[in-house]
Amino acid sequence: MKKTVTLEQDDINHLHDVILEALDFHEPIPNDVVIGVYHMLPEDLREQAEHWGLSDTVVRDNIYEWLQENKENLNNG
Repeated sequence: MKKTVTLEQDDINHLHDVILEALDFHEPIPNDVVIGVYHMLPEDLREQAEHWGLSDTVVRDNIYEWLQENKENLNNG
């Protein structure tokens, strides 16, 4: 059974910044898109985010790396 996670605005802001940097975006991203990206992350990264929070440097770094590695899939999906 999938867990429902509600992201707080601070979490959305942290993830927003990681997405901007990792994908080299220059325009703000709407919250619903940021939340959509969160749900696209692999389960292990979402679990890290839930445990440590999206303000955690290691969590953000891991998400950044995943976004970089999956940039093409995100652009096409």
